[in-house]
Amino acid sequence: MRLATALVAWFIVLVPAAGAQGLPACPPGKTMSVVITTEERGQEAPLVATHEALLTAEVADRTGSGYTDSPDRIVITPQPGVEVVKRGSDGSSVILFAPNASSLMVAVSWRQSVDPANPDEEAKCTGSATLSVPVLAARPARGVRQPGSRGESVTFAVAPAVRRPNLEPLVITIRSTGRVRFPRRKERLRTWVVPMRTAEQKRYRGHLPNLAYATYKQKCRFWWFTCGPVNSDMARLGIDSRGRPDLSGSNSLAGSLAFTQPSRWAARYGIVINAFPAAGRNRPFGFDVQARQSGRLLARVRRAGRCTDTPLNGGFFHQCKVTRSTTLLR
Repeated sequence: MRLATALVAWFIVLVPAAGAQGLPACPPGKTMSVVITTEERGQEAPLVATHEALLTAEVADRTGSGYTDSPDRIVITPQPGVEVVKRGSDGSSVILFAPNASSLMVAVSWRQSVDPANPDEEAKCTGSATLSVPVLAARPARGVRQPGSRGESVTFAVAPAVRRPNLEPLVITIRSTGRVRFPRRKERLRTWVVPMRTAEQKRYRGHLPNLAYATYKQKCRFWWFTCGPVNSDMARLGIDSRGRPDLSGSNSLAGSLAFTQPSRWAARYGIVINAFPAAGRNRPFGFDVQARQSGRLLARVRRAGRCTDTPLNGGFFHQCKVTRSTTLLR
Protein backbone atom coordinates (compact mmCIF):
# COMPACT_ATOMS: atom_id res chain seq x y z
CA MET A 1 0.00 0.00 0.00
CA ARG A 2 1.16 3.56 -0.62
CA LEU A 3 2.58 5.33 2.41
CA ALA A 4 0.44 8.44 1.90
CA THR A 5 -2.82 6.52 2.24
CA ALA A 6 -1.91 3.41 4.18
CA LEU A 7 -3.01 2.74 7.72
CA VAL A 8 -0.08 3.23 10.03
CA ALA A 9 -0.03 0.43 12.60
CA TRP A 10 2.64 -0.99 14.83
CA PHE A 11 2.59 -4.32 16.66
CA ILE A 12 4.64 -4.80 19.80
CA VAL A 13 5.12 -7.71 22.18
CA LEU A 14 4.55 -6.13 25.53
CA VAL A 15 6.93 -6.27 28.42
CA PRO A 16 4.97 -6.61 31.68
CA ALA A 17 5.22 -3.60 33.92
CA ALA A 18 3.52 -2.51 37.11
CA GLY A 19 0.74 0.00 36.42
CA ALA A 20 -0.54 3.01 38.28
CA GLN A 21 -3.82 1.20 38.82
CA GLY A 22 -2.45 -0.66 41.85
CA LEU A 23 -2.64 -4.05 40.14
CA PRO A 24 0.26 -6.43 39.48
CA ALA A 25 1.85 -6.55 36.05
CA CYS A 26 0.45 -9.19 33.73
CA PRO A 27 2.50 -12.41 33.50
CA PRO A 28 4.70 -13.05 30.44
CA GLY A 29 2.85 -14.80 27.67
CA LYS A 30 -0.54 -13.61 28.93
CA THR A 31 -0.16 -9.90 28.30
CA MET A 32 -2.27 -8.57 25.48
CA SER A 33 -0.73 -6.59 22.65
CA VAL A 34 -1.55 -3.15 21.31
CA VAL A 35 -1.84 -1.63 17.85
CA ILE A 36 -1.74 2.13 17.32
CA THR A 37 -3.64 3.56 14.35
CA THR A 38 -3.47 7.16 13.14
CA GLU A 39 -5.97 9.27 11.24
CA GLU A 40 -6.04 12.77 9.80
CA ARG A 41 -9.26 14.49 8.76
CA GLY A 42 -11.16 11.24 9.14
CA GLN A 43 -8.84 9.29 6.86
CA GLU A 44 -6.27 6.67 7.87
CA ALA A 45 -2.86 8.23 7.27
CA PRO A 46 0.64 8.39 8.73
CA LEU A 47 1.58 11.11 11.17
CA VAL A 48 2.91 14.32 9.62
CA ALA A 49 4.81 16.79 11.80
CA THR A 50 2.71 19.78 12.98
CA HIS A 51 -0.56 18.19 11.79
CA GLU A 52 -3.59 17.50 13.94
CA ALA A 53 -4.07 13.74 14.16
CA LEU A 54 -6.18 11.13 15.93
CA LEU A 55 -4.31 8.28 17.63
CA THR A 56 -6.22 5.20 18.73
CA ALA A 57 -4.92 2.27 20.78
CA GLU A 58 -6.49 -1.13 20.13
CA VAL A 59 -5.64 -3.74 22.77
CA ALA A 60 -6.34 -7.45 22.18
CA ASP A 61 -5.00 -10.98 22.66
CA ARG A 62 -3.25 -11.80 19.37
CA THR A 63 -1.60 -15.07 20.42
CA GLY A 64 -4.10 -17.08 18.41
CA SER A 65 -5.61 -18.78 21.43
CA GLY A 66 -8.75 -16.66 21.24
CA TYR A 67 -9.80 -14.46 24.13
CA THR A 68 -13.04 -13.99 25.98
CA ASP A 69 -12.07 -10.96 28.03
CA SER A 70 -12.03 -7.38 26.79
CA PRO A 71 -9.49 -4.99 28.25
CA ASP A 72 -10.68 -1.80 29.93
CA ARG A 73 -9.28 1.37 31.47
CA ILE A 74 -7.13 1.94 28.40
CA VAL A 75 -5.00 5.07 28.68
CA ILE A 76 -2.89 6.47 25.86
CA THR A 77 -0.31 9.09 26.80
CA PRO A 78 1.99 10.85 24.29
CA GLN A 79 5.50 11.93 25.21
CA PRO A 80 5.94 15.14 27.27
CA GLY A 81 5.81 18.35 25.29
CA VAL A 82 3.28 17.12 22.73
CA GLU A 83 0.16 19.28 22.71
CA VAL A 84 -3.01 17.28 23.28
CA VAL A 85 -6.12 18.81 21.72
CA LYS A 86 -8.71 16.34 23.05
CA ARG A 87 -8.96 12.93 24.71
CA GLY A 88 -11.50 10.26 23.91
CA SER A 89 -14.14 9.48 26.51
CA ASP A 90 -12.79 5.95 27.12
CA GLY A 91 -9.12 6.99 27.13
CA SER A 92 -8.14 4.81 24.18
CA SER A 93 -7.83 7.70 21.74
CA VAL A 94 -6.30 11.14 21.70
CA ILE A 95 -6.21 14.06 19.27
CA LEU A 96 -2.86 15.82 19.22
CA PHE A 97 -0.46 17.94 17.19
CA ALA A 98 2.29 15.71 15.83
CA PRO A 99 5.72 16.96 16.96
CA ASN A 100 8.49 18.27 14.73
CA ALA A 101 10.49 15.07 15.18
CA SER A 102 11.16 11.82 13.35
CA SER A 103 9.04 9.82 15.78
CA LEU A 104 6.48 10.11 18.56
CA MET A 105 6.75 8.04 21.74
CA VAL A 106 3.40 6.84 23.05
CA ALA A 107 2.75 5.02 26.33
CA VAL A 108 -0.33 2.77 26.59
CA SER A 109 -1.65 1.03 29.68
CA TRP A 110 -4.78 -1.03 30.35
CA ARG A 111 -6.43 -3.57 32.66
CA GLN A 112 -7.10 -7.17 31.63
CA SER A 113 -7.65 -10.65 33.05
CA VAL A 114 -4.53 -12.46 34.23
CA ASP A 115 -5.44 -15.19 31.73
CA PRO A 116 -7.60 -13.60 29.01
CA ALA A 117 -8.21 -16.98 27.34
CA ASN A 118 -9.78 -18.45 30.50
CA PRO A 119 -13.47 -17.52 30.82
CA ASP A 120 -13.40 -18.40 34.54
CA GLU A 121 -10.48 -16.10 35.33
CA GLU A 122 -11.49 -13.23 37.62
CA ALA A 123 -8.09 -11.88 38.69
CA LYS A 124 -6.98 -8.67 37.00
CA CYS A 125 -3.56 -7.34 36.05
CA THR A 126 -2.07 -4.33 34.29
CA GLY A 127 -0.52 -4.37 30.84
CA SER A 128 1.55 -1.54 29.42
CA ALA A 129 3.78 -0.69 26.50
CA THR A 130 5.73 2.17 24.99
CA LEU A 131 5.58 2.50 21.23
CA SER A 132 7.56 4.60 18.79
CA VAL A 133 5.32 5.99 16.04
CA PRO A 134 7.08 7.33 12.90
CA VAL A 135 6.45 10.96 11.97
CA LEU A 136 6.90 12.28 8.43
CA ALA A 137 8.66 15.61 8.06
CA ALA A 138 6.54 18.62 7.14
CA ARG A 139 7.48 20.94 4.29
CA PRO A 140 7.77 24.67 5.02
CA ALA A 141 5.53 27.36 3.60
CA ARG A 142 6.90 29.82 1.04
CA GLY A 143 6.64 33.47 0.15
CA VAL A 144 4.92 34.18 -3.17
CA ARG A 145 4.59 37.44 -5.09
CA GLN A 146 0.98 38.44 -5.73
CA PRO A 147 -0.65 40.31 -8.60
CA GLY A 148 -1.09 44.01 -7.84
CA SER A 149 2.22 44.42 -6.06
CA ARG A 150 3.85 47.49 -7.56
CA GLY A 151 6.26 50.19 -6.48
CA GLU A 152 5.34 51.51 -3.06
CA SER A 153 2.38 49.12 -2.59
CA VAL A 154 3.42 45.61 -1.59
CA THR A 155 1.24 42.50 -1.83
CA PHE A 156 2.66 39.05 -1.22
CA ALA A 157 1.40 35.72 0.02
CA VAL A 158 2.67 33.04 2.35
CA ALA A 159 1.39 29.72 1.04
CA PRO A 160 1.80 26.22 2.54
CA ALA A 161 3.33 23.34 0.61
CA VAL A 162 0.80 21.30 -1.38
CA ARG A 163 1.91 18.01 0.20
CA ARG A 164 2.75 17.53 3.87
CA PRO A 165 2.60 21.25 4.67
CA ASN A 166 4.00 22.68 7.87
CA LEU A 167 0.96 23.85 9.84
CA GLU A 168 2.68 25.67 12.67
CA PRO A 169 1.48 29.28 13.06
CA LEU A 170 2.71 31.99 10.70
CA VAL A 171 4.43 34.87 12.47
CA ILE A 172 4.19 38.21 10.68
CA THR A 173 6.05 41.30 11.89
CA ILE A 174 6.18 44.87 10.65
CA ARG A 175 8.10 48.01 11.48
CA SER A 176 7.22 51.32 9.89
CA THR A 177 8.44 54.90 10.00
CA GLY A 178 7.49 58.36 8.76
CA ARG A 179 11.00 58.87 7.39
CA VAL A 180 12.45 58.20 3.96
CA ARG A 181 14.46 55.17 5.08
CA PHE A 182 14.08 51.61 6.21
CA PRO A 183 12.84 51.29 9.80
CA ARG A 184 15.42 50.80 12.52
CA ARG A 185 15.32 48.54 15.55
CA LYS A 186 14.13 51.37 17.75
CA GLU A 187 10.94 51.70 15.67
CA ARG A 188 7.91 49.93 17.11
CA LEU A 189 7.63 46.25 16.18
CA ARG A 190 4.15 44.80 15.69
CA THR A 191 3.70 41.02 15.65
CA TRP A 192 0.76 38.95 14.44
CA VAL A 193 0.68 35.18 15.01
CA VAL A 194 -1.78 33.57 12.58
CA PRO A 195 -2.86 29.96 13.32
CA MET A 196 -3.15 27.45 10.48
CA ARG A 197 -4.89 24.66 12.43
CA THR A 198 -8.60 24.90 13.23
CA ALA A 199 -8.02 23.56 16.74
CA GLU A 200 -6.06 26.75 17.49
CA GLN A 201 -8.91 29.09 16.63
CA LYS A 202 -10.26 31.16 19.51
CA ARG A 203 -13.59 32.77 20.29
CA TYR A 204 -13.71 36.44 21.19
CA ARG A 205 -16.49 38.32 22.91
CA GLY A 206 -15.88 41.58 21.09
CA HIS A 207 -17.91 42.42 17.99
CA LEU A 208 -16.14 43.32 14.76
CA PRO A 209 -17.73 45.95 12.52
CA ASN A 210 -18.54 44.88 8.98
CA LEU A 211 -15.35 45.50 7.04
CA ALA A 212 -17.23 46.17 3.81
CA TYR A 213 -18.80 49.28 5.38
CA ALA A 214 -16.12 50.17 7.93
CA THR A 215 -14.70 53.68 8.03
CA TYR A 216 -10.98 54.29 7.92
CA LYS A 217 -11.05 54.84 11.68
CA GLN A 218 -12.84 51.53 12.26
CA LYS A 219 -10.43 49.67 10.00
CA CYS A 220 -7.51 51.04 11.96
CA ARG A 221 -9.12 50.27 15.31
CA PHE A 222 -10.37 46.75 14.65
CA TRP A 223 -8.99 45.25 11.45
CA TRP A 224 -5.73 46.55 10.08
CA PHE A 225 -2.27 45.52 11.18
CA THR A 226 -0.87 49.07 11.10
CA CYS A 227 -2.12 52.57 10.35
CA GLY A 228 -0.24 55.84 10.00
CA PRO A 229 2.64 56.50 7.63
CA VAL A 230 2.15 52.89 6.48
CA ASN A 231 -1.11 50.94 6.38
CA SER A 232 -1.15 47.14 6.29
CA ASP A 233 -3.71 44.37 6.45
CA MET A 234 -3.97 40.60 5.98
CA ALA A 235 -6.42 38.08 4.56
CA ARG A 236 -6.70 34.32 4.35
CA LEU A 237 -5.99 32.61 1.06
CA GLY A 238 -8.77 30.50 -0.38
CA ILE A 239 -8.38 27.44 -2.59
CA ASP A 240 -8.56 27.11 -6.35
CA SER A 241 -10.38 24.50 -8.45
CA ARG A 242 -7.59 21.99 -7.75
CA GLY A 243 -7.87 22.41 -4.00
CA ARG A 244 -4.59 24.33 -3.75
CA PRO A 245 -3.91 27.79 -2.27
CA ASP A 246 -5.43 30.38 -4.61
CA LEU A 247 -2.56 32.65 -5.64
CA SER A 248 -4.46 34.40 -8.45
CA GLY A 249 -4.90 37.56 -6.39
CA SER A 250 -8.70 37.22 -6.21
CA ASN A 251 -8.94 37.51 -2.42
CA SER A 252 -12.16 39.02 -1.08
CA LEU A 253 -13.25 40.76 2.11
CA ALA A 254 -14.70 37.44 3.29
CA GLY A 255 -11.18 36.21 3.99
CA SER A 256 -9.94 39.31 5.80
CA LEU A 257 -8.28 38.88 9.18
CA ALA A 258 -8.61 41.19 12.18
CA PHE A 259 -5.53 42.20 14.15
CA THR A 260 -7.57 42.75 17.32
CA GLN A 261 -8.77 39.12 17.15
CA PRO A 262 -5.65 37.44 15.76
CA SER A 263 -6.75 33.81 16.22
CA ARG A 264 -10.41 34.11 15.31
CA TRP A 265 -9.81 32.35 11.99
CA ALA A 266 -7.27 29.72 11.01
CA ALA A 267 -5.48 30.32 7.70
CA ARG A 268 -5.13 26.68 6.58
CA TYR A 269 -4.18 27.65 3.02
CA GLY A 270 -1.97 30.61 3.86
CA ILE A 271 -2.31 34.38 3.95
CA VAL A 272 -1.89 37.43 1.75
CA ILE A 273 -0.26 40.57 3.16
CA ASN A 274 -0.75 44.14 1.94
CA ALA A 275 1.39 47.14 2.93
CA PHE A 276 1.14 50.62 1.42
CA PRO A 277 1.90 54.24 2.38
CA ALA A 278 -0.94 56.40 3.62
CA ALA A 279 -2.34 59.20 1.49
CA GLY A 280 -1.01 62.72 2.00
CA ARG A 281 0.36 65.73 0.19
CA ASN A 282 3.86 65.15 1.47
CA ARG A 283 4.12 61.82 3.21
CA PRO A 284 7.51 60.10 3.65
CA PHE A 285 7.39 56.41 4.53
CA GLY A 286 9.43 53.29 5.21
CA PHE A 287 8.43 49.77 6.21
CA ASP A 288 9.85 46.31 6.81
CA VAL A 289 7.49 43.33 6.67
CA GLN A 290 8.69 39.84 7.55
CA ALA A 291 7.04 36.40 7.65
CA ARG A 292 8.37 33.39 9.54
CA GLN A 293 7.31 29.86 10.36
CA SER A 294 9.03 27.58 12.87
CA GLY A 295 11.74 30.25 13.12
CA ARG A 296 12.47 30.12 9.37
CA LEU A 297 12.35 33.38 7.40
CA LEU A 298 9.92 32.97 4.48
CA ALA A 299 9.62 36.54 3.26
CA ARG A 300 11.03 40.00 3.90
CA VAL A 301 9.91 43.06 1.97
CA ARG A 302 11.19 46.60 2.58
CA ARG A 303 10.27 49.88 0.94
CA ALA A 304 11.17 53.53 1.58
CA GLY A 305 10.19 56.68 -0.28
CA ARG A 306 7.87 59.67 -0.39
CA CYS A 307 4.34 60.28 -1.63
CA THR A 308 3.12 63.67 -2.88
CA ASP A 309 -0.11 65.22 -4.13
CA THR A 310 0.44 67.57 -7.06
CA PRO A 311 -2.32 70.04 -8.12
CA LEU A 312 -3.81 68.99 -11.44
CA ASN A 313 -6.98 70.19 -13.22
CA GLY A 314 -8.61 71.46 -10.08
CA GLY A 315 -7.69 68.36 -8.12
CA PHE A 316 -4.59 66.50 -7.03
CA PHE A 317 -2.46 63.88 -8.68
CA HIS A 318 -1.15 61.39 -6.13
CA GLN A 319 2.16 59.72 -6.81
CA CYS A 320 4.83 57.97 -4.78
CA LYS A 321 8.52 57.62 -5.44
CA VAL A 322 10.37 54.64 -3.98
CA THR A 323 13.98 55.42 -3.10
CA ARG A 324 14.97 52.10 -1.53
CA SER A 325 13.53 48.64 -2.07
CA THR A 326 14.42 45.02 -1.22
CA THR A 327 12.35 41.86 -1.65
CA LEU A 328 13.10 38.37 -0.40
CA LEU A 329 10.58 35.61 -1.04
CA ARG A 330 11.53 31.98 -0.55
